[in-house]
Amino acid sequence: MEDRRQRMQAYRRARRKFACVVYMVTIAWMVLALLQWLLVSLISDITVVFKNYYWISVIFFALAMVMVTLFIFFEKIRFIIGLNWLIAVLIVEFVIIGTFALVARTLWQDLLMWFFICVLLVLLFVLLGSIIPHDLTLDVVILFVMAFIFLIVTVFFVMMHILIEMPYSFVVFQIFISIIVLLFVMYHAQTINGGRFAEMRLNDHLLASLILFHDFIIIFLLTFYAQIVYRIASKAAKTTESPLEGNWVQADNGDVYMEYSGEDSGSSAVGGGNSPEGNSPGGNPELSPA
Repeated sequence: MEDRRQRMQAYRRARRKFACVVYMVTIAWMVLALLQWLLVSLISDITVVFKNYYWISVIFFALAMVMVTLFIFFEKIRFIIGLNWLIAVLIVEFVIIGTFALVARTLWQDLLMWFFICVLLVLLFVLLGSIIPHDLTLDVVILFVMAFIFLIVTVFFVMMHILIEMPYSFVVFQIFISIIVLLFVMYHAQTINGGRFAEMRLNDHLLASLILFHDFIIIFLLTFYAQIVYRIASKAAKTTESPLEGNWVQADNGDVYMEYSGEDSGSSAVGGGNSPEGNSPGGNPELSPA
C-alpha cells in the first residue's frame, strides 16, 4: 500500500513537471512567432517581399503541415534526442513563415492586440480544461460530433460571405471555428495535465507543445480578417493622435498661441486676433499667435 502511494506521488510530480515543460515550450513558440511577426509588420522591405511573393508563405506552410503529420505518425522521430527538437523548431518556424503573407498586410497595432487576445483565450481555456471536473477525454466522440455540426454551419456562412456577401457572415464563421478549437484546447489540456481517462505520455512534451501551438495558430489566423478589414486598434490609435505638436499658451492680452519646440516654429505661426500675422507678441520668437 505504501509502495503504491509513493508511486502515485512520483507519477503526479512527473506529470506536473511534464505539464510545466509543455506550457513553457508553447509560450516560447508564441514569443518566437510574435517577434518575427513584428519584424515583418514593421520593416517595410520585408513587408513588400511577402506582399509580392505570397507563394513563399504558401510553400512553407505546406511544408510545415507535411512535417507535423510525419512528426505525429512516426513516433520514433519524436524520441530521438536532438532530431526531435530540430524537427519541432523547423515545424514552428515554417508555420510562422507561412503566416508572413498575411502579417505583411496588417498593422502592428492590430497584430499585437489580436495576438494577446488569442493568447488569453488559449490560456483561459487551458485553465478551464484543467479545473473542470468533467472528463472531456471520455466524450471525445461528442466533441467530434459537435465539431462536425459546427463545420456544417461554418461552411454555410462562409459560402454566404463569398457568394452573397452577407454582412457579418464571416464573423459567424470565425466564432464557430473558434469555439471548436477552444473546446479541443480544453481536451488537450486535460490530456496534458493527466488524471483523466486519456493522457499524453510523459516523454511527448514536444508533440503536446506543437498541438497547443497549432491550436493558437488556428485561432490567430481567423483574426486576420478583422486585422486587415476592420483595423480596430490602428484606427483607435490614429484617432487619439494629436494633430499638432507643441504647447498651447495664453498671452496677457487674451490671445492663445502655440509654442513650438522646433527651430523653424515661426514659419508655421498662425495669426491671432489682436496681433499681426506671423509676429510673436512681446518679441518672443517662440510664440506664434493661434
